[in-house]
Amino acid sequence: MQCLKCGNEFDPDLYDCPVCSEVRKHSGRINRIVSTVEDILIVLFLGVMVIMVMLQVLMRNMYQSGIMGGDDLVRHLVLWIAFFGAGVATRSNAHVRMDALTNFMPERLLKYSETAVCLFSFIISAIMAYASVKFVYIEYQSHGHSPFLNLPLWMLQSILPVGYLLLACRFAHNAILRIQETVKGGSECLPQ
Repeated sequence: MQCLKCGNEFDPDLYDCPVCSEVRKHSGRINRIVSTVEDILIVLFLGVMVIMVMLQVLMRNMYQSGIMGGDDLVRHLVLWIAFFGAGVATRSNAHVRMDALTNFMPERLLKYSETAVCLFSFIISAIMAYASVKFVYIEYQSHGHSPFLNLPLWMLQSILPVGYLLLACRFAHNAILRIQETVKGGSECLPQ
């Protein structure tokens, strides 16, 4: 079986990829807890989203009505899943990147380039976290509510600052790991 995160071939009888699980062991307790919470929330929100969409389709076809605010809830769940998915991609260093130049870079420069990209991504994510805090605060002041269970919109949109903050922390963590790897000269602590 091939690991979806790092591409390593491993025995299908094993629960986890040995390379990824080794990286996870060295990532620290808080990082492991956040990773586990991320994984659980993605599965939970995806399940709720699928069930909500199925119920909407069935109710519209059978009873000519739907769940009030169901579409709004699904739109917000897509945001939550997208941000947690981005956190998982950043955690395993599998996020989208433009690598036209890095394919031709010498190995020595590649380490510095990856560190610079992580630091730049950290800065952009931190700026976006700040801007989204302001956005959610404006939504909080407007007292808007979703039709689904009368939930406050700011609560549904709180994933924006949380998500960007999570990404900023992940990029900072990856940058620190890359700096350590450059200083030590090994790559045992890096996500692949």
